[in-house]
Amino acid sequence: MFYQLKPTFEAVQEKPAEGVPWVEVITQQEMDSQVTQHPYLARSLRHGHSCKAELFDHCAAGALLVPRKEHSPRSGHSFAFLLTTDRLTFVDDTGQIEVLLEQLSYQPGLEAAPGELLLEFLEFLIQDDAAFLQHLETQLDKLEDQLLKQEEPQRFENQLHRCRRTLLKLSAYYAQLDELGDTLAANRNGLFSKKLCRGFELFSHRAGRLHSQTASLREYSLQLHQIYQSKIDLKQNRVMQFLTVVTTVFMPLTLITGWYGMNFHAMPELDAPWAYPAVILASLAILLAEVLFFRRKKW
Repeated sequence: MFYQLKPTFEAVQEKPAEGVPWVEVITQQEMDSQVTQHPYLARSLRHGHSCKAELFDHCAAGALLVPRKEHSPRSGHSFAFLLTTDRLTFVDDTGQIEVLLEQLSYQPGLEAAPGELLLEFLEFLIQDDAAFLQHLETQLDKLEDQLLKQEEPQRFENQLHRCRRTLLKLSAYYAQLDELGDTLAANRNGLFSKKLCRGFELFSHRAGRLHSQTASLREYSLQLHQIYQSKIDLKQNRVMQFLTVVTTVFMPLTLITGWYGMNFHAMPELDAPWAYPAVILASLAILLAEVLFFRRKKW
């Protein structure tokens, strides 16, 4: 798939004429068949599990792994890119690049140069992420409300685990984008203009702010987990305290029962007519004394 950048950004069936900046989207199989034309792309694909950029003599190459922002066990989609002065090449087998470029084409003020388009593309990837992080923060606030109102909220741990897993993926993603932007802004091969370098630097700062916000939300989720665990521990302590009190209350009665259950022939109480009510009164007195003692200790 080819896209020409001038006079307008649009998809074309054939490679644009020489001198016209353009974008192409190829599959990995097509790249393998043209490996001599794309040696740096093959190197970038080895980093397909993360976001990374490298600067070479006359080009820049890298890879991007965009996580799925919704709660999903899948890691997201990855692709590689190669940038020269007149061409931007993407390697993608999922079809997501065409979708993103189609959405990007509706952006106002789109620059008609490969380097500027790459910057616009990177900015487009994270333009809604601040709102998504705000959505995650709202979810965590709701979980906190449930935690404070209920003794043990239903599915709290599962919901919190999904949020923390999403934040973990996004934290690594934004940290890598921050480093990627720094690498491109360094412009060690002189491929970019000062204006474009400044754009990559601002992108890096924005990714860094998103990373900081994600780190704050991860800390918030950790605090919620600690509060939840404290409530569970408190509930277990209450159960253990109740069982301890019950055991302590009946321990003297068990002793009395065991003592007079020995049935030795010489035990004088066995033949005494007052022995049975006396044992009952002694047991009640012991129970009353223990209840008063526990109430005084607020147990």
